[in-house]
Amino acid sequence: MSEKQTVKFGDICCEVKLTTKDPIADGYERYIGLEHLDSGSLKIKRWGMIAEDNPSFTRVFKKGHILFGKRRPYLKKAAIAEFDGICSGDIIVMKPDPDVKDLFPFIVQSKDFWEWSVQTSSGSLSPRTKFKSLANFELAIPDFNRRKLLLEEVKKSNEVVKTTDLLIDAQEQLIKSQYYKTFKQELGIDDDTTYPLRINSTSNVEIKLLKELLLNKPQNGQFVKKGSGGSVDCSFLNVVDGYVNSYSTEDRREIISCSQSEFEKYCLKNGDILFNRSSLVKSGIGWPFLVLNDTKQSTFDCHLIRVNVDPKIILPEYLYIYALSPWARKYFLCVGQTTTMTTISQSEIENFPVPVPSIYKQEEIVTTFSNLFTLRNRFAEHIKFVSLLSVEYINKNLKAD
Repeated sequence: MSEKQTVKFGDICCEVKLTTKDPIADGYERYIGLEHLDSGSLKIKRWGMIAEDNPSFTRVFKKGHILFGKRRPYLKKAAIAEFDGICSGDIIVMKPDPDVKDLFPFIVQSKDFWEWSVQTSSGSLSPRTKFKSLANFELAIPDFNRRKLLLEEVKKSNEVVKTTDLLIDAQEQLIKSQYYKTFKQELGIDDDTTYPLRINSTSNVEIKLLKELLLNKPQNGQFVKKGSGGSVDCSFLNVVDGYVNSYSTEDRREIISCSQSEFEKYCLKNGDILFNRSSLVKSGIGWPFLVLNDTKQSTFDCHLIRVNVDPKIILPEYLYIYALSPWARKYFLCVGQTTTMTTISQSEIENFPVPVPSIYKQEEIVTTFSNLFTLRNRFAEHIKFVSLLSVEYINKNLKAD
C-alpha cells in the first residue's frame, strides 16, 4: 500500500457559499476584511465590529473554516477562523474534509499551493484567483501514520511561533503604554468636548492643524487603468501595502508600468507621508505610511493621499508616530464617512490636529518609538523565518509525484 495518495485540492475541501442579508439579526458580531489577515500567519489577530462599522459584506464563515485571500494571492493571506462572522468578497471561505482537518491549514500555507494560487490568478493590477482554479491543484496526502508524524513536527514549530506571538503581544502593550506616557503624561494631550475637531494639551505644547505644517497641498495618488503601460517600470504602493509598519523591512509592492510624466508626478520620496483616504474596513481609514529609507522607484495608489511637512517645524517620522496614536485614530474614525466604503476628504486631512513639541522633543520621541517598532518587527521576522522552515518541510511531504 502506498504511503501517499495523490489527490486534487477540490477532493479534500469545498467552498462555503453561505450569505446573509442581515448579519446582526442572524447573530453575527464580527467581520473580516483582507486588511485583517496577516501575510503568512494562520492566526487572526484583528477584526471589525459589524454594529460599529456597518460593512457591506454578506459572505458568512463559521469557526474552523479557512479564510483565503483570493485577491493578490502573492501576499499569502490565509487564516483559521476562530469565531463565526462575515467577510469580504475577496476572501474564499473553505471547509476541509474531516480526514484532513488538522493538516489542511498547512496545506493552504504550503509553497506549492501559493505558487499555484499566483499562477491561476488573473488581472494586471489586483490579480484574483478562484476556488474553481484552486480545486485542480494536485498534492500527495500521507497515510495516517505519516500524517501523524508530520503534524507532530509541525506542532513543534508552531509552539515557537506561539511563544514569539506572545512576545509580540507584550511588545504591543509596551507600545500602547509608551503612547500614554509620551502623549498623555508628558505632552498633556487629552480629548476636548468638541472632539474630534480639536484636542487639548495641559502642557505648553502647541496644537496645530496639519495644513499649517505642510509645504504644499495634499495630493491624491495614481489611478492605474487595467492594461495601461508606459516607459517606466516601478513599484506601486497599494492600500494593503500601507498597513505594513514603516519601520519594517517587509515589502510586497507589485510592479507596474507608467509614463514618465505619471512617474514624475506620483514618484514617492523619503519623508513622504501617505494617509489611507478610502477603506473597505472602517478601521483602515486615515491609516498612515511613512516612506523611510526607500531605495526603489515607486508611485502610489489613488486611494492614498500624500502630504509633505516642513521639517523645520515637524519631523515626518514624528507625524507618522503620532498618526498611529489613539487620539489620531479616533479623529479619523470620527470624521470618516461610510457608505459602501469609508472615506475622508482632503479637508479632513488638512484639519487633522497635531501636537507640535520642540524638534528636540520630537527627535527623542522618534528614537523611542522607532526602537519599539523595530524590536516588534524583529519578533515578526523570526516568526516568518520559523514558518518558512515549517512550510518547506510540509511542502516536501505533500509534493505530488
